[in-house]
Amino acid sequence: MSDKRHNLPRVFFTLPAIILYVAVCPIFYLVFSIMYDPFGIMSLLDMGRGLSTLNIMVIFCIILVVLVGTRTAFYFLRDMERFTWAHYILWCMGECLVIALFLSLYLTLMFKGAYPYFTVLFQFCIGGVYTILIYPYTIITLAYDVRAHREVARQKLQAVDDSSLVRFFDQYGKLKLIIAQGALLFIRAEENYVNINYLDAGKPKSYVLRTSMRSLEDNAERHGLVRCQRSYFVNPDHIKVLRKDKEGAVFAELDCNGRDSIPVSKRYIDKVSERL
Repeated sequence: MSDKRHNLPRVFFTLPAIILYVAVCPIFYLVFSIMYDPFGIMSLLDMGRGLSTLNIMVIFCIILVVLVGTRTAFYFLRDMERFTWAHYILWCMGECLVIALFLSLYLTLMFKGAYPYFTVLFQFCIGGVYTILIYPYTIITLAYDVRAHREVARQKLQAVDDSSLVRFFDQYGKLKLIIAQGALLFIRAEENYVNINYLDAGKPKSYVLRTSMRSLEDNAERHGLVRCQRSYFVNPDHIKVLRKDKEGAVFAELDCNGRDSIPVSKRYIDKVSERL
């Protein structure tokens, strides 16, 4: 079982966080290089032909394009069951390496073969990229980590205030729905959303919330819901019976009309049965 304390906070997968990385890192590289000229980079980029301005702008574009690609791919990892801090550090280091590889290719072409590719890579690019970009990476990461801890503290405080109410927040941390624990039926994942099914005055209703199942896991389990399938959490208090069809698939029949049976995978049958 994974240690949730080591998992990367969900806020890092949000679009505002991704856009911030994509926007700030290339701008910081550009400004830092012009102001401080680390490793004599501006003299290097001048190439004796007054090309420093052109080259630094091309480098800015290369960093921007690489980060757009890598952070877009990162966004699609948001529903992974486990993405730890170690994975994220390796991801950031990999981003910087990809940037260095493309910068080296560009500079090698500009030097017209005066320096071999790997000489440019190891002497001019890798050290410069990691040394400069470590500042925006560290600052943005710490800022979002503090935000994530504050959000966790706020949710814990609300849970203490009234443990009988289940509060649902969207991917941006905004409170969208409050339901009594006993009224919850089940929660189903639907791509980038979750469908929360509950009883209102005895009638089944549903609410679609933009968030992920992973982000709801702690909240759901704290209020007595149990995972019965990869895409489902169910309230065991509303399970009338578990039935098996001709193919051997198991379903949970709920004690309310108007809702389909809930699939129960073999992985979670014992866990669900224990709660009945």
